[in-house]
Amino acid sequence: MKKEKSKENTLEVSIVGGKFERYELLFPVDFPLGSFLLIKSRDEEHEILVKVRGYSDKSTENVLERYQLAPSEKVKTLMVNMVKGYLFEKKAHDVKIVDSKLDINKGHLGIDYIADKKYSLNKIGAYLATILHVRVDFNQVGARDYARKVGGLGPCGRELCCKSFLRQIPSITLDMAREQYLFSSPDRLSGMCGRLRCCLRYEIDFYREARKQLPEPGQMIRTSHGTGKVVEVNALVGRFSVIYEDGTAEAVYLQQDEKIWEPV
Repeated sequence: MKKEKSKENTLEVSIVGGKFERYELLFPVDFPLGSFLLIKSRDEEHEILVKVRGYSDKSTENVLERYQLAPSEKVKTLMVNMVKGYLFEKKAHDVKIVDSKLDINKGHLGIDYIADKKYSLNKIGAYLATILHVRVDFNQVGARDYARKVGGLGPCGRELCCKSFLRQIPSITLDMAREQYLFSSPDRLSGMCGRLRCCLRYEIDFYREARKQLPEPGQMIRTSHGTGKVVEVNALVGRFSVIYEDGTAEAVYLQQDEKIWEPV
């Protein structure tokens, strides 16, 4: 005599942030394996997020009162909050999550973050995967990439260049500012991202070409009026100021194709 197959009325799940558990179903359901549900049993006060592992005929004392397919955005929000909480526990206070992407079908959570120093969060990602039941990948991005994502207005009052039109973010150094005769502190030359402004790159080629014809600030030179020290340089108008040895001062303008000064 053929034995009748037992009815699979037990839902087997992995609790997000917790352990494996079984729940008795009052009514048959057919959620796909790997999907996320918001459930509430008779013995639990609040809904919890679980991942469907399968169905069986195993007995359990937990009886489901309510269950529904969890919206992907809510799943991501709950998972990211758990990630933030774990990072706080690990005292990684300078790690700031700036973006996240969840692919439920592939079981993958991608986290973009910024930090004051270089981090490797591979071990933390491996641990979080065991409690979130998805693969967790961390990707550290630069402050400029973060500014591009957020957007905003620069000190000039216009939309950030990195947000509006820059396809690639250029490398900027403090030497570029000095080549343009900008001697302010780095803080005053920084944008919203806290890094040197991208616009310092726009005119650097012009200044480098102009510098070939201009003396350096502090340099001793000789002109038709005598020997003196360069105290100011204005590359935009092709002018430099000199204080001569006799105490007189002069503003000297470059003449086209004419050498009007020479180093001492």
